[in-house]
Amino acid sequence: MARLSRFADGLMEAAWLAALIGTPVFFDVYSSRIFEPDKITLLRSLALLALGAWLVKILAQGGFRWQTLERKATWRQTFTSIPLALPVTLLFLVYLIATIFSVAPRTSLWGSYQRLQGFYTTFGYLVFFAVIAGNLRRREQIERILTTVIVSSLAVSLYGILQHYGLDPVPWGGNVKNRIAANMGNSIFVAAYLIMAVPLTVARVIESMRAILGTQEADTARHVIRATLYIFILALQVIAIYFSGSRGPFLGLLAGLFFFFLLVAARARKRWLTMGTITATLVGVVFLGLLNVPNGPLEPLRDSPWVGRFGHLLDTDQRTSKVRQYIWEGASQLVAPHEPITFPDGTPDRWNAIRPLIGYGPESMYVAYNRFYPPKLGQVEKRNASPDRSHNETWDSLVTTGVLGLLVYLFVFGSVFYYGFRWLGLIATPRQRTWFIAFVVVGGVLGAVALTVLLGIAFLGVGLPLGILTGLVGYITMRSLQGAGADEETGLDWRSLAMIAFFTAVIAHFVEIHFGIAIVSTRTHFWIYTASLLVMGHILPAGKWHTFEGAAAPRETAAPQKGGRRTRSRKARQTQRESSPWEGVFIGGGIVSLLMVVLGFDYISNLNHNASAGTVLWESLTRLPLQKNALSYGILALVVTVWIVATLLFACEEERARSVGLGKAIAAIGGISFLVGLLYWAWQAGTLAALSQLAPATQEQLVAQLRSFEGLLTHFYLYGLLVLLGMAFVLPPSQGVRRQAEAAWAGVAAPFILLAVIAISVTTNLRVIQADIAFKMADPFTRGTQWPVAMLVYQHAIDLAPNEDYYYLFLGRAYLEQAKNLKTVEERRSLFLQAERDLKTAQKLNPLNTDHTANLARLYSWWASATDDPAERKKYADLSDAYYEKALALSPHNVVLWGEWAILDLNLRHDPEAALEKLDHAQELDDTYDRTYALLGDYYLNQARQAEGDARQQALEKAAEAYAQALERVHGQKQTAYMYGSALGNVYIELQQYPQAIEALEKTLSYAGKNNRWRLEETLARLYAQQQDKAGALQYARQALADAPETEQERLQTLVSQVQAMP
Repeated sequence: MARLSRFADGLMEAAWLAALIGTPVFFDVYSSRIFEPDKITLLRSLALLALGAWLVKILAQGGFRWQTLERKATWRQTFTSIPLALPVTLLFLVYLIATIFSVAPRTSLWGSYQRLQGFYTTFGYLVFFAVIAGNLRRREQIERILTTVIVSSLAVSLYGILQHYGLDPVPWGGNVKNRIAANMGNSIFVAAYLIMAVPLTVARVIESMRAILGTQEADTARHVIRATLYIFILALQVIAIYFSGSRGPFLGLLAGLFFFFLLVAARARKRWLTMGTITATLVGVVFLGLLNVPNGPLEPLRDSPWVGRFGHLLDTDQRTSKVRQYIWEGASQLVAPHEPITFPDGTPDRWNAIRPLIGYGPESMYVAYNRFYPPKLGQVEKRNASPDRSHNETWDSLVTTGVLGLLVYLFVFGSVFYYGFRWLGLIATPRQRTWFIAFVVVGGVLGAVALTVLLGIAFLGVGLPLGILTGLVGYITMRSLQGAGADEETGLDWRSLAMIAFFTAVIAHFVEIHFGIAIVSTRTHFWIYTASLLVMGHILPAGKWHTFEGAAAPRETAAPQKGGRRTRSRKARQTQRESSPWEGVFIGGGIVSLLMVVLGFDYISNLNHNASAGTVLWESLTRLPLQKNALSYGILALVVTVWIVATLLFACEEERARSVGLGKAIAAIGGISFLVGLLYWAWQAGTLAALSQLAPATQEQLVAQLRSFEGLLTHFYLYGLLVLLGMAFVLPPSQGVRRQAEAAWAGVAAPFILLAVIAISVTTNLRVIQADIAFKMADPFTRGTQWPVAMLVYQHAIDLAPNEDYYYLFLGRAYLEQAKNLKTVEERRSLFLQAERDLKTAQKLNPLNTDHTANLARLYSWWASATDDPAERKKYADLSDAYYEKALALSPHNVVLWGEWAILDLNLRHDPEAALEKLDHAQELDDTYDRTYALLGDYYLNQARQAEGDARQQALEKAAEAYAQALERVHGQKQTAYMYGSALGNVYIELQQYPQAIEALEKTLSYAGKNNRWRLEETLARLYAQQQDKAGALQYARQALADAPETEQERLQTLVSQVQAMP
C-alpha cells in the first residue's frame, strides 16, 4: 500500500472514530436546536470526509480492490455476493425514490428544521457502512471501535449522573434531575444510546477477566486495570439508564442481554449458563407481568419510585401511552388509501394513488399527518404540536417510505439477524436456515395479527416487531437447548465475543426503536456495528482470517491499470519498513484528544461574562451559574475522570503501543491528549472572553458579533479536522505493508477532493448551524421592544440558510410586531407588506406546513382590525377568511384554528351565525378544549348585548354556562383561569344573580395576580354592599385598598368610608 492510499485509509478510520465520539458526546449550547441537528451536521461532514478519502484511495489504486474476497467474473457479481449488500442498496434506493416523490421534496432531501434526518443524513449513515465494509481489515481497528464507544459512553453516563444530582452548569429549559437527558437532550434518547454501549462493555469485562485468569504474570497488571475500568464504566452506564427512567430502552436492554448471554453460553458450550439465562429471563418476565397487574400481588411496588414506571408498561391510560396510541391511529389513516392531500394553491397530491407503496418521503410526517391528526391527541399533549415521528419504527417506515420501505427495512434487520446467527454458529445447515426463517416470519405475522385483532390497527406497529422478537427468542432458545455453539477451533474467542457484542446491541436497538425515535447516535452506531459484523463475519473469514489477528495482510492482487495511465512505477515495489511502537501511542493520544476537544466545546462557556480566558476556563469547570455561581467540581471531575480512564484504556488496548511499556504509553497518551485538548480549550476560552467585552452599537458591529459567535463552531470544525489529519498519518500500520503502484494523478486530485469536501461541508452543514446560532441570538431582542434588531438578526440567519422556512416565519412575525408599535399608517403598511412577503416565502418553501398558511390568515386579520378604511378592512378580512379556510383544509381537526376563524367572523366579518357554526364544530371535535367554551361565552355575551327581554336573559344564561365550562376545563394556567372566572362573574352580575357572582369571583381570587387582585376585591366589596353584608363588604374594600396601586388609593379609600357608613 503506497503512501496516499495509506493516508486515505487512516483518514477514513479517523472519521468513523470521530463519528462514534461526536454523535453521542457533542452538543452545541450556542445554537437554538442544540442537539440532534448539530450532531447530524457533524456526522454528515465526517461522512463526506470519509467518502472523499475513499475516492482518493480508489483513484490511487485504479479501482476497487476486493481484499480477502473471492473475485467473481464481474464487479457486480463480487458486490452482490457480499451479505447485506443487497438489502442496504435497496434501502438506499427506497429512500431515494421516497425523496424524489415526496410531498415535501426539499425537506425530505435536507431534513426538517427539528430533526434534519432527511435523505442526506441517511446517505451519511450508509457512507460509513460502505466505508467500513470496504476498508476495515484489521483486528486493531475493531478494538479501537469498541474502546471508543465505551469511553464515549463514560462521558455521557457521568454527565447524566451529574444532572441527576443537580451539578449541571448548563442552563437547560426543562427538569433534568428527575429524568436525565445528558448529552442527548432527552431522557429516552440517552438511554437508547447507552443500551448500545452496554453489550460492548460487558464483552470487554468478560474478555479482560478471562485474560487475567489465562495470561502470563507479566501482563496481569494490564488486564487488572482493564477489568476494573470496564466494571466501573458498566456500573455508570446502568445507573445512567436507570436515572433516565425510560421504559422502551430498558426493554431493549433486557432483550439485548438475554441474547448476549445465550450466545456466550452457546459459543463457550456452557449449558449451565444457557439454563441460567433462560431461567432468569422467565423469572424476570413473570415479575414484570405481575408488576403490571392492577391490584395484583406486587401492587405496592407499582407506586415505588424505583420500579414503579415499569409497572405500567401495559397501562394504556397513562399519558405517554395514549400519545403513542393516538399517533399510531392517525398514522394508520395516513398510510391507508384516501383522498389526495391538497396544497394551499388547490393542487392535489398527484402521487396519492401510490402513497401506500412509496410513502410521503423522509421527514414528511409533520406536514402530511396534519389532516389525520386525531383531536383527542390534543387532549394529552400540546394542541399546537404536530407529530413528526410515530414513536414506532414500523409506522415511521410506512409513513415515510411506504410498504416498499417497510419491507426493505424488515429485510435489512432480518438479514442482520440471519447472518449474525449464521456467523456465530447458530445457523449451519439449510434445515436450520428454514427453521430460522419460519420462526421469524411466522412470529412477525402472528404478532401483527394478534395485536391488531386484540387492540386495533394502531398496534400493528408493535405486534410486528414483537412477533419477530418472539421468533428470534424461540429460535435461539431452541438452538441453545440443542447444544448449538462453536466449532472446536474457535469457541468463545475474541472475534466471536466482539461479534456477540455488536449483534446484541443491534437487537437492543431494534426493540427500543419500536417504542421511541431512532436518533443520530443510535443510527450511527447501528450502521457501524452492522458493517463491523459484516467484516468480522464474512469478509475477513473469507480471506482465511479465521483467527482475526492483525498480522500481515494477505497478498493483494493489483487492479489492472488502464492503458495510457501514467503511474509512478509499472511494478509494485516490495519495500517494507518497521512500524514504530510510538504509532500506537499517537493513535491513542489522537482519539483521546478528539474526545477532550468535544468535551471542551460542550462545557466551556462564559455565562458570567468574564474577561479573562483563565477565569472563563476555570469557572466553566467549577461553577454553577444558575445556582448563584455555587462552587462545584462536578464537570472538572467528569473531564478528569474521562481523560484518565480513556488514557488508561487506550494505553492497555492499543496493540502497537504495548511494546513501549505500559507506564510510558500512559504518560505519552495522557500528555498528548492533555496538550492538544488544552490548546483548544484555551482557544475557546479566549474567544469567549473576547466576545464578552463586545457591546455592539451599530448594525455592522452586531453582525460582526454574530459572526464571532458563529466562528466558535468554525474553530471546532477546523481544529477537529487538523486532529483527524494528524491521526490519518499514524492509524494505518507501516509494518508488513507492501508499497504498490499508484496513479500519479491521484496525488494531484487529492487536494481538490479535500477542498470539495470542505466546501460542501461548509455550505450544507456548517452554515446550517451557524444560521441557527444567529437565530437563537435574536431571542433576547424579541422580549422587549427591540424588534428592529431582531429583524436584522433573523435576516442574517436567512442569509446563511436561505431555504429554511422556519426563519422566514419568525422574520415575518418580527415585522408584524414592530408594525404594532408604529403610529403612522404608512410605516405600518410598509412593515405589513414586508411581513406578508416573508410569510408567503415561508409558505412557498414548505406549502404543507399549516403554520405558514395560518400565519398569513392571522396577518390579514390583524391588518383588517388595524385599518380605519372600511373597504380595506373588508378586503383583508376576506383574505384572512380565505387563508383560514386553506389552513383548515390542511389541518381540519385543529380546534385552535377553528376558534380563531370564529373570532374573525364574530369581530371583523360580523357574521355571528358563521362563528357559532365553527365553534359548534370545534366543540364536536374536542369537547375538552377550554378556549372553545370561552369563545362560545363571548358569542352569547355579544348576542345578549344586542337583544332584549327573554332573548337577552337566555343569551346571558348560555354565556354563563359556557364560561363555567371553560373554567372547569382549564388546568395549570392561572391567567387564563382568571380571565374566565372574571367573565363568568360579570355575566352573573348582568343576570343580577349576585350570590353566584360572589361565589365565582371569590374562586377567581386564587388565580389573580398582584396587579389584578384589587380589581376583584373592589367588585366583591360592592357586591357584598349591595347584598347589605357590611362585614364582607368592608373586608374586601380594605383588601382592595391594600393591594391597589397608588393611583387608585383615594377612590378606594372613599369606598371604605362608604362601607363603614353602612347601617
